[in-house]
Amino acid sequence: MRDFDHDFVDDVVERLGRIKPDAQPRWGKMTPEQMIAHLVDVVLFSMGQGGDMPDVGNWFTRRVAGPLIIHGIVRLPKNLKTPKTINKAPRTGPDDLETLHAVLEDYLGLVQSGELEPKRHPALGDLGVDDWARLHGVHFEHHMRQFGV
Repeated sequence: MRDFDHDFVDDVVERLGRIKPDAQPRWGKMTPEQMIAHLVDVVLFSMGQGGDMPDVGNWFTRRVAGPLIIHGIVRLPKNLKTPKTINKAPRTGPDDLETLHAVLEDYLGLVQSGELEPKRHPALGDLGVDDWARLHGVHFEHHMRQFGV
């Protein structure tokens, strides 16, 4: 599993940039634009900037499924539904690769300065900085596979 660092961010942005706007996903219903918005939302959420989500976790998600996914032993399932009950913080900018790149750089800046106080994951519980970074890597790879890049 790769480190979530500037090289990873640059690779992610380059790979996502290869997805054509009208590309069809291998599974699911997201458009490329919706997927980018989703990734922006999740990273902002982890930084405490994305509103609130209800706790939908349990012993199994926190102690079994979460660690298996975070450490790359099991892949995120295809067609996994995300809770619709997020109270998104209003954003005025576009949800595009430039925005995603900027959010990822902000995230890395907070991690490197030791200022990131990650939000509790709604299904996996308290992750801490390192496990959130691993989960972001797994999550990004999941969506890049979804669109074949």
